[in-house]
Amino acid sequence: MVFIKALAAFLVVVISVLLYFNLQIEKPTQFNREFHGKQFSTFYMDYEEEKIEIAMIGDVLLHLPLYNYKSFIPSFSPVLEELKSIDLLIANQESLPAGGAFGVSGYPNFSSPPHIIGDLKDVGVDVLSIANNHTLDQGEEGLLEAIQQMEKVEMPYIGAYKSIEDQQADRIFQVDNISLGLLGYTYGTNGHETPEGKDYLVNLIDENRIVGDIEELKAKVDFVIVSIHWGAEYNLEANDMQKKLAQSIADAGADIIFGHHPHVIQPYELIISESGHRTHVFYSLGNFFSGQKDEYTNIGGIAKIEVLKKNVNGEQVMTIENPSFISTAVMKGEAYTVNFLKDVESEIGKTDAWVQQHVFGVE
Repeated sequence: MVFIKALAAFLVVVISVLLYFNLQIEKPTQFNREFHGKQFSTFYMDYEEEKIEIAMIGDVLLHLPLYNYKSFIPSFSPVLEELKSIDLLIANQESLPAGGAFGVSGYPNFSSPPHIIGDLKDVGVDVLSIANNHTLDQGEEGLLEAIQQMEKVEMPYIGAYKSIEDQQADRIFQVDNISLGLLGYTYGTNGHETPEGKDYLVNLIDENRIVGDIEELKAKVDFVIVSIHWGAEYNLEANDMQKKLAQSIADAGADIIFGHHPHVIQPYELIISESGHRTHVFYSLGNFFSGQKDEYTNIGGIAKIEVLKKNVNGEQVMTIENPSFISTAVMKGEAYTVNFLKDVESEIGKTDAWVQQHVFGVE
């Protein structure tokens, strides 16, 4: 009996010590290279977190002399490492790559060389947003030619389509175990009308339609991202139309809005709906790569945000956090290049501090 009592006391001490250390130490688990996040267990809690980065770059608009470049990769090389580090990167390809069939041209009716698509893919771009005011610069045939070139290099696209079936196909991207649905729209196409019965060629802004699209896609994915061509050109502030539409998009359940068209950067806003839903809005990303000469049009950036999927004791929690804006600038030398603004502030005459204050309202 004495032996049994002594053994029981010993076991109590051992179990107590083990429990204490289990609560104090977070033992990391090794994951394959595709896993982003962390995972640990304690006596009271199992926790797993997956994290990815989503980003969008602004207008890629190939004026003279850009449309004559044989390769665009050297132009993006100063920011290459940053672009390639992003898990899902979207670009606004504003000048459609129809040049293979229509020849190359700049403003007002753009037609860009098709190798811009493969070059963007090589530097890390995963999706092209092609709903903008230049979508129909070369008409229906120009758009179909551009889409054919995208399909040749397996570059996904949103916002403009080759058929009704293409338009109705959901654009859902799986990054790790997080699903993302993408939508794209434009305010107009510079007076180039779609042929009768072919409105599917480009998604025009229609508030009711956008709300319906978001609600339908929301049921199929973890997060919805809207790429939208809106606002007034060269205006550093979002206008009332943008803010009203952003509120409707937020109320419908979209999680991120990436805006473009003004060719200059506009502020970021966090919209919290009555239901408590949070929508991150970058009203305008500015030009990423263009030959425009107006003030501020050589400044753009990479709008980034983190998406987190957390599992706590089997309960799933998903959040979007840490919006940021990495400012860039186009340097117009013998070859135009995209650079981090912080590296060329003296040449550009604007600072990254100015950009951060303008976008986020911080000093």
